[in-house]
Amino acid sequence: MLVCPHPPLPVVVLDPGDDAAHTRAALAMHHPAAGRATVHPTPGTDSTLALAHNLLDALGKTTPVPGYRATDPAPVWTLAAAWILALPVTP
Repeated sequence: MLVCPHPPLPVVVLDPGDDAAHTRAALAMHHPAAGRATVHPTPGTDSTLALAHNLLDALGKTTPVPGYRATDPAPVWTLAAAWILALPVTP
């Protein structure tokens, strides 16, 4: 299990109207080297697996990872957590 002694607090922006200005502003803040990652979730899904892949994509990491089961979200979330701790970023 990965442990972070002082995890950063994530910021979640809810934009039910899907306002393009909010999307542009959030994407403009994306800067992993400065500790900020903007995750653009896949529309039309509530899949935790898809969200983990979206997070890896936001971090610039290649997916899918060879050797994992495509329907099991645990390995992808473990990989995403490892990259968040390694970079470190606040998704």
